[in-house]
Amino acid sequence: MTAARPPAKRSRPRNLLGVLAFLKRHPGGVALCIGLLLVNIAIEMTLPQVLGNTITGLRNHLASGNEFSIWPFALLYLGLISVRAAVGFILGPIRNRTIQSTLSDLRSAVYNALQRLAFTYHDRANSGELISRATTDVWRLQDFLFACLLLSVDIAVSLVATTTLIFLISPALGFVALGTMLPTIALIAFFASKLQPQWRHVHDQHGAMTTVIQENIAGVRVVKAFAREQSEISKFRDKKETYMNTLLNTVNYWASRVPRAQFLYGLSTPLALWIGGREVIQGNMPIGDLAKVVFYLMAIGHRVGMIGQFTNIMQNASASAERVLEILDEPTVLPSGTRPMPPGRGEVTFDNVSFQYAREKVLKTGGKAKVEDKPEPSIPRPVLHNVSFTAHQGQTIAVIGPTGAGKTTLVNLVPRFYDPTEGRVIIDGVDVRELDIPQLRRSVGVIFQETFLFSASVAENIAYGRPQATRAEIEECARAAQAHEFISELAEGYDTIIGERGISLSGGQRQRIAIARAFLMDPRVLILDDATASVDSKTERLIQEAMKKLCEGRTTFVIAQRLSTLQHADQILVLQAGRIVASGKHEQLAKESALYRELFNQADAR
Repeated sequence: MTAARPPAKRSRPRNLLGVLAFLKRHPGGVALCIGLLLVNIAIEMTLPQVLGNTITGLRNHLASGNEFSIWPFALLYLGLISVRAAVGFILGPIRNRTIQSTLSDLRSAVYNALQRLAFTYHDRANSGELISRATTDVWRLQDFLFACLLLSVDIAVSLVATTTLIFLISPALGFVALGTMLPTIALIAFFASKLQPQWRHVHDQHGAMTTVIQENIAGVRVVKAFAREQSEISKFRDKKETYMNTLLNTVNYWASRVPRAQFLYGLSTPLALWIGGREVIQGNMPIGDLAKVVFYLMAIGHRVGMIGQFTNIMQNASASAERVLEILDEPTVLPSGTRPMPPGRGEVTFDNVSFQYAREKVLKTGGKAKVEDKPEPSIPRPVLHNVSFTAHQGQTIAVIGPTGAGKTTLVNLVPRFYDPTEGRVIIDGVDVRELDIPQLRRSVGVIFQETFLFSASVAENIAYGRPQATRAEIEECARAAQAHEFISELAEGYDTIIGERGISLSGGQRQRIAIARAFLMDPRVLILDDATASVDSKTERLIQEAMKKLCEGRTTFVIAQRLSTLQHADQILVLQAGRIVASGKHEQLAKESALYRELFNQADAR
C-alpha cells in the first residue's frame, strides 16, 4: 500500500501581498491611519493655496493700494499647521501600534510554522539560516509596513492631487509637471526592476554569515579543543566580506539613480518659471498662482524622492518576504489524522514497510517557488525494504545492524516522524496515519541518541512532556532513571538551572534526565535510540534494572549497541541495507546468523 500524498495546500502569494494579509488583521488601526493621513494630505494641499493667495494679495496691495490684511492668512496658516501637528501626535502611536502588532503576528506565524513543519524540512534546513529568516528578515519588513501604510497612500494621493491642482491653475504648467515627473518615475522603475534579485542575494549572504556565527557558538568547545580559532575567524571574515561587497554593490547601484533623477526632475522648476513667468509678465496669471505651482512642484519633487525610497523599501522587503513566506507556506508533509488513540498497551506492527528519504528541490518557475520530491541517488541514505514484524505489548525489541542499515529510520516511523513510502505502521490495530499526531506522540516516549536539554531547571526538563506533573511524580521518575542521587547533590536540587543544552552536566547525567523525562510520559511505546551509550557500566546496570520494571506492560524498542541489551531482548531484529535479514532471540541468532555473531562480538568488545 502506497502512502497517499497529502493534498496540496493553497498558499498565500509568496511576495509582499502575503505580508499584507497580516496587516488585514488590524482593520481598525489601518483605517484610522489612512484617515488621519488623508487629513494631513488635505492640509498639505491647502497650505500653498494660502501662501499663493497671500502673495497675490500683497502684490495687488503694492500695485494698486488695495486694502489688504495679512492677519487672516497668517492665522489660517497657523491653524492648519496646528491641526497637522495634532494629527501627527495622534497618528504616530496608532501607526506604531498597528505595525508592531502586525510584526508580532508575523513572528508568531513563523515560530508556529517552525513547530508544525515535519522532520523532512528540518533535515534539510540550516538552523542559522532559519534564525536569520525568523529575526532579521521579519525585522526588515517593518519598513515595508510603514511604507505600505503611509508612504504608498501619501505618494499616490499627493501626486494625483498636486498634479490636478497645477492643471487647474495652468494646463501648460500641468504638462510641464507631467513631462518631468513621468520620465523620472520611469527612470526609478528601470533601476528598481533589477534591484529585488540583488537584495535577495544580500539577504542570502547575511543568512550564510549568521550560520557561521551560530555554528561557531554551538561548537565553541570543539573549536577550542582543536585550536581552530584563527581558522574560524578567517571563515567569518570571508563570509562578512562577501556580504559587505554584495551589500555595497547593491546600495551603490541604487544610489546611482539619484543624480539622474534629480537632474531630470530638476528641469521642472526652470521650465515652470520660464513659462509661468511669461504668463505673469503678460498679466495672464497672478504671481501668487505661479508661487502655488512652484510650491506644488517642490511637493511633487519630494514625493518623487519618496518613490525612490519606497521602491528601495519594497524591493528590499520583497526579498525578505519571499524568504519568510517560504517558511510559512512550506506544506505540512505529515497531515494529522483525526482518530484518537485506541485502547491497548502498545502492540506495534510493521506491515510490508518500505521507506526512502526524498530530497526536496526548490525550482524557480516564473518567479514562483515549486517543490519537487525526488530521490537523491548520489547520497547514501538509510532505506527500508519490505519490513514486516509484530512487537507484542510488553515486549522489548532490540534493533541491531551495521552503520547505515536503517535502525533509527525504522523506529522513527513509529511516532510518525516520517511516513513509509509503502506499507503500514500499525499501533494497537490502527494505521498511525489515521491517528491524531499529538496523541500519538504523547503515547510514544523517545530518548534520542543525542540528548537535548533546555536551559531550564532540572524539574522543568523532566516534566517537559507533562508540565502539570507534581514534584513527587518527577522525583519518582528520576529515581527510576537512577538520576535522583546526583540531582539532589546539585546546588539547588531539582530547581537547578542546568544551562544551555545541559552543558553543566555530564553525558551520563543528561541521558538519565532524558530517560526520566520519557518515563514521566508513561507511554505505551518506548523508543531508546542507544539511550545508554553515554553511561558507565555500573549506571547502565542500574538503569537496566529500572527499565525492566518500568517497561512492564509497554512495548520497548531499543537500538542496541551493548551486550546486555541483546541478551535480555524478547526479540532481536538484525538489519542490513534496510532489510530484516534475521530475527529471533539471542541464543537462536547466535547459532544461525553470521552477521549477528559479528555484531554481537562488536557489542561485546564495547
